[in-house]
Amino acid sequence: MDIKINKQFPEDFLFGASTSSFQVEGAWRESGRGETVQDHIKRSKDITDFSIASDHYHRYEEDIALWKELGLKAYRFSISWARIMPDGKNINQAGIDFYNKLLDSITEAGIEPVVTIYHFEYPQELVNEFGGWFSKKSIDAYVQFTSILFDHFGDRVKYWLTINEQDHVIKFRERLGIRKDSLGLEVEKQLHQANYHMCVATAKVIKLAKEKIKDVKIGPAINPMPAFPKTSHPEDVLAAKMYEELSHYYILDLHCKGKFSPVYWTYMENRGITPVTLEEDLQLMADNPPNYLGINYYMNQTVERSSKKGFEIRGEGVFVAEEAGIYKLADNPEIKKSQWGWNICSEGLLISLIDLYNRYELPMLITENGLGAYDELVDGQIHDDYRIEYLREHLAEIKKCLSMGIPIIGYCAWSAIDLVSGREGMDKRYGFVYVNRTNSDLKDLKRIKKDSFYWYKNVIETKGENL
Repeated sequence: MDIKINKQFPEDFLFGASTSSFQVEGAWRESGRGETVQDHIKRSKDITDFSIASDHYHRYEEDIALWKELGLKAYRFSISWARIMPDGKNINQAGIDFYNKLLDSITEAGIEPVVTIYHFEYPQELVNEFGGWFSKKSIDAYVQFTSILFDHFGDRVKYWLTINEQDHVIKFRERLGIRKDSLGLEVEKQLHQANYHMCVATAKVIKLAKEKIKDVKIGPAINPMPAFPKTSHPEDVLAAKMYEELSHYYILDLHCKGKFSPVYWTYMENRGITPVTLEEDLQLMADNPPNYLGINYYMNQTVERSSKKGFEIRGEGVFVAEEAGIYKLADNPEIKKSQWGWNICSEGLLISLIDLYNRYELPMLITENGLGAYDELVDGQIHDDYRIEYLREHLAEIKKCLSMGIPIIGYCAWSAIDLVSGREGMDKRYGFVYVNRTNSDLKDLKRIKKDSFYWYKNVIETKGENL
């Protein structure tokens, strides 16, 4: 609908940017850091690993100085579980020291830290010992780790994110420490049990945070991908609704309401993959919901009804082309695509924010949103107008949300600096700052400000009036 759009974002709006520890830090064998499941994922020989990444571990002061120059009001980053607890059990003081120095630098720069507790980095030792998230023991292990973070860093961190993209952990088996080709009924059942354990762990940590940290803000970071029906046929409309229930609402209903989505429970029950649950766990979730949601938005999906019948097991991957009897992914000529084939639909962000607020009535912080692209260094400069256009369009949709009265805390673009993409290495770049290296050549790792850096700096200075 047509609405009167606010000229500027609110005075306290957190314009920020994001990274994650394993994608940016490097130094993977330094200062006692242990191994994580990420270190064991097999990747193409043409793609770099995370051993050096953007070398943020050694260059964080230089990087934070850049983000201060950029004018960031918030910086969202993750803390490596294996750097704090190499074996998942014992504290590594060198890890505590590093993040203390990092946090001090961030806060001294006048930037609000937003900390992700778990961003795909599960200690390999715990996977070896009891199976990681598949075991109920994972709940206490996660709570122990989080308690250490609250005790050491809670004096400087008000905003916490519990688990990043839980759906993407479940659907990429290697992130749980098992083989990508691990398929079948029993594995599928284990995946849904792991999801349940994450939800219980989240509720326990939210309860703990409220006991330990005054005025804490804490919640999960989820990745909605709103589904558009391919046609106006009622079965396509229904397929779109079912897709959304099974892509993110199934997690958020547990986190926010302490109960299973009826669609999700029926889906699991029909396939014989329901998790073992306890009434006391569900009550714990109901009593300890998040007080805000982190939103990672990149794209929408277009779906149509599936002509297949039966109750097939889903299989591996976030983007499954078809689930029998539920939906089938479809092309949409109205939607642009990135160089990597991802849909570009800023309106999908507005749709997601409206739907999520109407369902859960919680304030939201955009914790990831950005355009991955091949950035070309020409005469020492990167002219990334395509990224500016992408970010401008999405910020405009957030401004509409705010103008409607939907509470959006801030916007943390992905990413603050070029980092190693999980599946494309250094080829796929997102940052405001270019890191001078490739997959095969470290070069000098020089930091170079892109055109988008200067654009975003102006956006922040004008509170978004000059998008």
